[in-house]
Amino acid sequence: MTQRREYTTPDAPEIVATYHGVEVPDAPHLGPTMIANMKAGRYERREVEAALALIKSRDRVVEMGAGTGVVGAVIAKNCQPEAITSFEANHKLIDHARALYDHNGLANLISLRYQIVISEPTPPETVEFFIRGNFLGSGMTITKGQATAEKVQVPVAAWADIKAECQPTVLVMDIEGAELGFFRHADLSGIHTMIVELHRHIYHRPGMREIRDGLAAQGFVENPQLSRGGVFAFERPPQ
Repeated sequence: MTQRREYTTPDAPEIVATYHGVEVPDAPHLGPTMIANMKAGRYERREVEAALALIKSRDRVVEMGAGTGVVGAVIAKNCQPEAITSFEANHKLIDHARALYDHNGLANLISLRYQIVISEPTPPETVEFFIRGNFLGSGMTITKGQATAEKVQVPVAAWADIKAECQPTVLVMDIEGAELGFFRHADLSGIHTMIVELHRHIYHRPGMREIRDGLAAQGFVENPQLSRGGVFAFERPPQ
C-alpha cells in the first residue's frame, strides 16, 4: 500500500529532490515513487538523456506536455537553449510547474501555456481532455481506467501559429497518445531534432509505421542510440 505524504504549503516549500541540478519543490502531484525516481536519476530518464545529448544553446524548443515541469527545467538549466515554449493541458499542474521554474531561476527561459497544440488546418477553439488522479495517465482520449476521469475543455493553439511565432528548432513531445494525430498534419520544416514518447499500446503497429514513414518523408532519421524504452529521437541530417 502506498504511503501518503503530507504536502507542504507553497509559502515554504520543501525541496523533495534535485534532478540534474534542478531543485524540485514539493507539490501534491509528486508521489513517493516519482520523488524516489528523481533522486535516483530515473524520472523520464530516456527523454532527459536524449535532450541533454541533442539540444544546444542556440535551439528554440517547443515542449508539448510539460507535466511536472521538471523535464523542461532540466533542459533549460543544462542545455541553455535560446527559449522554451511549453504547453500543458492539465490545469492542476500549471501553477506548480511555474513555481518550479521560478525557484530555479528559469522563468525567463521557459514560457508555459495552458493549451493543447493541434496541427489540423482548421483546429477547434477547445478540445476535450481527461484528467486522472495520477496525472501521468491523463490525455485527450478515454483509455482503460479513465471512465472516472475529470473531463475538461482546454484551449487550443494552432501549430501553424506556434511555429510562426516561436520558430522552433527542437520539438519535445509527451502527449499520451496524441502524437499520431499531430504528425498527420504537422509541417515540421525548420525543426532539426524531435524527442517523442510514442505509445504503441494506443495506436499499435500501423500507427507506429505511419509515424515513422511520415517523419522519414519529411527528412527525419531515427537515432538508434537514443531511441529506447518508448522514447524516440529523430534528427534531420544537415543538407
